[in-house]
Amino acid sequence: MTLASSGIGASIVLFNLTAGVTVVASVMLTVFVLAMVFLAVAPLVSSSWADQLNAPSSSSPTTSAEPSDD
Repeated sequence: MTLASSGIGASIVLFNLTAGVTVVASVMLTVFVLAMVFLAVAPLVSSSWADQLNAPSSSSPTTSAEPSDD
């Protein structure tokens, strides 16, 4: 049994770069979408998450900030 004649070996040897890039991009897009959905839904289903989002910031704004160029 050689590498080229086996089923798994043939799929590795005849690997299509475009298909590989497509699979990697699809997985990355899926992870990104799931992360965005989690961030959008988490405050709706968890009261502690919503309380953390509404908590006041502990850092005070600095007065030495440069003025805007409006």
